[in-house]
Formats: sequence, structure tokens, C-alpha cells
Amino acid sequence: DEEKIEIVPLGINLEEYENLPSFGRFRSKFNISENDKLILFVGRIHEIKGLELLIDAFNDLINQNNGKDEGKNDGENDGKNSLDGIHRSSIKLAIVGPDDGYLAKLEEKIKEYSLEGNVIITGPLYNEEKQEALVDCDLFVMPSKYESFTTSGLEAMACSKPLVLTKNNHIHDWVDGNVGLACEDDKDSLTQAIEKVLFDDETSLIFAENGKKLIKEKYNWDIINSQILEIYKRFL
Repeated sequence: DEEKIEIVPLGINLEEYENLPSFGRFRSKFNISENDKLILFVGRIHEIKGLELLIDAFNDLINQNNGKDEGKNDGENDGKNSLDGIHRSSIKLAIVGPDDGYLAKLEEKIKEYSLEGNVIITGPLYNEEKQEALVDCDLFVMPSKYESFTTSGLEAMACSKPLVLTKNNHIHDWVDGNVGLACEDDKDSLTQAIEKVLFDDETSLIFAENGKKLIKEKYNWDIINSQILEIYKRFL
């Protein structure tokens, strides 16, 4: 009987995000400039997480306009999210998480594109160290081939970070256009979504603010526990 089924979302403990680490700790540890644009992935290094697609998209992102800014006429580039004039060395991707049998293949892909200076693989980080990564990133990306729910995405939202994820993530319907962008599972779509959020400061800020608000209103355990209690009361 569908009338007797209640769906309650997962959440996070918002109290753990009230006193976040100061900006710059993660960047300092991994030699990332405070002015660099930093994209972050947090999760298992496994084929299902779509990391090869992310590397493909990242390679296109940092190379598509690199070195093409010279000789342009005034007014030729007036897009808010253009990469013109931004050197590829100032865009970084950090991959945080344990190897689940896929690291060697991923490193081959990184070497194939000569991205060793742009991609940082940290291994797993926990608690405050993971928060340091979230605080220091400009954008959180989840390019999974399949994902029922991304707790790490909620953690990024709690740190006021915008999201980009593929529509293979089941939460894409409330992410897209609200707290980030959801895109198709292909290289061009992912590249465009990342570029739009990463280099459009106004859009990025709106997504970040919406995400923090949504966590407070819907995806923190205090709210969820109250929902569960109300369900119990109705069926007693």
C-alpha cells in the first residue's frame, strides 16, 4: 500500500560544520595557490565514479582556450565564464578518496594528458582534513555513472560549495539550477557545466548560498529525526 510508504532523506550532522577550518590549509599542504581555481572530487576511486570522464573533461577545460587570449580585439571576449587569459597551470583538480582498484588506470589517463601538475590525488581524508579540502575548493564535482545519493555532496553544500554532477545521480533533479548544475554523462556536457559554475562567480555564489540553506532546512539530522518521529506518531 503506497499510502503507508514514507521516504525520508539521508542527511548530515550540521553541528560538525559550524566551526570550519580556515581557508588555505588544504591548499598549503598540496602546493595549491590561493588564487588557483580548485575542483574537488571526494569518493572511492572506482570505475563507477566516472573519474575517467572527469579527467577527459578536465583536460578539455584547461586546454580549450589556453594560449588563445593573445591578439584578441577589445570586446571579443565578454562572457562571464570564459577561460581566456587564464593559464592552465592555475586550474587544479583534487581527487580525495581511497583506491578501490582503479587508481593505476586513472594515473595512466592523467599521464596520457600530461596533467601531473594539475591533478592532485591525496588518498583518503577524514574529519577535519576532509573539511579542509571542502573549504578550499571552488567547486565540488560528482561525475558518477550511477549514484543513489551523495553524502559527500551534502557535505560540500554544508561548506557553501556549488555542485556539478551527472544526471546519473538520483539527486540531480533538485540540484540542477538550484544548488549547482546537472549534466549529461558525456565529456562535452561535463566540461561546459564545470566551466559555467567555476568561472561565473555570480552563479556560483547563488548556488552556494542555496545549498547551505537547503542543508539547514531539509538535509540535517535534526530535521530528519523530527520527520521520523512524526511518522512513528501517525502509525502508533
